[in-house]
Amino acid sequence: MAETRLLTEGQAATYLGIPKTAIKNILVGRVPIAGRIRWDRVALDAWLDELRGVKADVPANSNKTDAEQALERFLASSGHAPRRP
Repeated sequence: MAETRLLTEGQAATYLGIPKTAIKNILVGRVPIAGRIRWDRVALDAWLDELRGVKADVPANSNKTDAEQALERFLASSGHAPRRP
């Protein structure tokens, strides 16, 4: 069986090795679902990698917003350099 991606407060705290009271202060990976908060394991891993200065193997969200797409079109049409990831 695959690991659960969304973690409860207690599971996220255990996963990170921190007290349950401390997980409430971590906003990274918080996902509100059906009136409850869960923490995304993949987002937590990427955040920890970033804190350690390690480039995450997980690709960034490829689903760009309309505003991001419009900015890219503008930059491409006006000769500006593309944004850095």
